[in-house]
Amino acid sequence: MVDHVAILADLIRRPSVNPMGRDVSGPEFLEGRVTDWLVQRFTAAGLTWARQPVTPGRDNVVVRLEATVPDAPVLLWDAHQDTVPADGMAVEPFTPLVRDGRMYGRGACDVKGGMAAMIAALETLLEIGGERRATVVFSATVNEEFGFSGAKALARLWDTSAAAAAPVSDAVARDMVGGRPALAIVAEPTGLDLVVQHKGAIRWRARAHGQACHSAFPEQGRNAIYPAARAALAIESLAGELL
Repeated sequence: MVDHVAILADLIRRPSVNPMGRDVSGPEFLEGRVTDWLVQRFTAAGLTWARQPVTPGRDNVVVRLEATVPDAPVLLWDAHQDTVPADGMAVEPFTPLVRDGRMYGRGACDVKGGMAAMIAALETLLEIGGERRATVVFSATVNEEFGFSGAKALARLWDTSAAAAAPVSDAVARDMVGGRPALAIVAEPTGLDLVVQHKGAIRWRARAHGQACHSAFPEQGRNAIYPAARAALAIESLAGELL
């Protein structure tokens, strides 16, 4: 039986802190320790895997467990390797602590717990054998907490229009993952509530034009503050609809 608790503990012991755009260095930063542990574990389990280089020292890991029936759909399971920084934690961030049936440590919730569950499920499916009516592709992506470069690189594997311009290093992973997934499960902690959309953001620069004039003849000028204020009020009117 696959021990998902032990898997989570092993993941927490391997720091994978995202620098969050800061110019920092140290043994706790970046995902390399988790990446190496994943490929070692998948190799030992007999699973087919590939590394997809994203940026220097940061690789996605993808695993494929083939269906046993023809024309089976592809299911994508995704979890990210990185965590937010450990600043201000009340417990030792990289020493797993079990208390009252819960495990504490940096990333235990977001999202190494979900990753541990997916790894355990993959290995269990392989272990029990029998009929598999879907092909499972598991992806462990990098840099989810700041920049999403891992997820963008992963999506590139199925983008046939961009294949010619994609890095040569994508080739092995692209060949392995195969067809486009029919659906994806992302291991973010949502309390088992299905999340079908995501909050985004839009940013733009606006310029309001005015006309300078002498203060003795204000009717000949145009105050740029007024149209800028109207634009701000128009944005405010949308807040109730968008939030």
